[in-house]
Amino acid sequence: MSLLINNARLDGSLVDIVIEDGVYKAIVPHGEALVNKPTVAQVIDAKGLAVYPAMANMHSHAPMTLFRGLGDDQPLDRWLNDYVWPAEQQLTDELVYQGTLCACREMLSTGTSMFNDMYFRLPAMARAVEESGIRARLGLTLFGDAPELDDPTLMEPLAYPTQRVSYSLAPHSIYTVTPNGLRRAAEACEQLHLPMHIHMSETQKEVDDCLSLHGCRPWELLDRLGILDRLGSNIIAAHSLHLSSKEIEMIGAHHITVVHCPCSNLKLGSGYRFAMQELIEAGAQVAIGTDGSASSNNLCMLEATKIATLLQKGWRSDPTACPADQALALATCGHRIAVGEVADLFLVRLNSAPDTPLAAQDSAVSDLVYATPGTATAFTIVGGHVVYQSPNA
Repeated sequence: MSLLINNARLDGSLVDIVIEDGVYKAIVPHGEALVNKPTVAQVIDAKGLAVYPAMANMHSHAPMTLFRGLGDDQPLDRWLNDYVWPAEQQLTDELVYQGTLCACREMLSTGTSMFNDMYFRLPAMARAVEESGIRARLGLTLFGDAPELDDPTLMEPLAYPTQRVSYSLAPHSIYTVTPNGLRRAAEACEQLHLPMHIHMSETQKEVDDCLSLHGCRPWELLDRLGILDRLGSNIIAAHSLHLSSKEIEMIGAHHITVVHCPCSNLKLGSGYRFAMQELIEAGAQVAIGTDGSASSNNLCMLEATKIATLLQKGWRSDPTACPADQALALATCGHRIAVGEVADLFLVRLNSAPDTPLAAQDSAVSDLVYATPGTATAFTIVGGHVVYQSPNA
């Protein structure tokens, strides 16, 4: 399968992009003759469109599109105990499939090509992912002593990743999983060569309760359990808002991925002083996520990215903190539009109201991060396949 994107704006220049077998084959100035130009199966006329690497939503709960608006304006512990967990008891495979399909469509329509999730009923989720054309890493949520690890009906699907679907183990948090369950999860991740996806240090209450119960902070607990040494960079931790300098050093030393979810954190009142630069300088990998639709109310990574950079500028009183190019790199997990790279990208209309006119030819990235709504997405392409096209494209 080959695809030609004709006359797109990339970094201030007009280019033609040839994609073959899911990767960028050629990127040349618009109108320039291509050597050995392939016979393309599909052509996109990208006049008036800018092209960017597709975004990766690194923390979500896709089926929670079904709970959008449920328990709004409540603190995290009450929101979970009184609203979310009771509602989740009513879920079926069909509801999880439908909720995930809605999430996939929403993410694709706003320029996201991949999401890293944590939920239940993974085969139902995987079916929706395959049908939509997006990519996903689906995490099996664990609670308590992690009895889920002993259930072959839950564990067997994890052994069969596909081109679009991979898996992780996802102990929910240190306050819903016992130390023994956390240890068992880490051992299983190591044995099965799976990453661990977990909520960490989301609220001050979580930190205070951990100090009271275990005599240490959340990341110190994982360290005591040997999980940091066992898994290292195979840990993906959502939130991590309330960190000590010692914890930042631990996270950085093990090159752990920390996912900032600014919209969810603000709405739940969890906090806003995310130590982005300190984590990066310590050696951690930082990414951005939306969290689920019940806490962020949408799955738009452009919105999350804008809020992430504005928060850094605001709480640091520094307008140079987390500039637009850094924010976009975090939102795309460093993915690039370059020959030989996987062709996950999205195209944005330049005639959407906030984008007109461009202040300068080199303002494309800042324009995307600060001004462009997710609804300006015209096409989303995953592995060289057009999986979303706006009715207005």
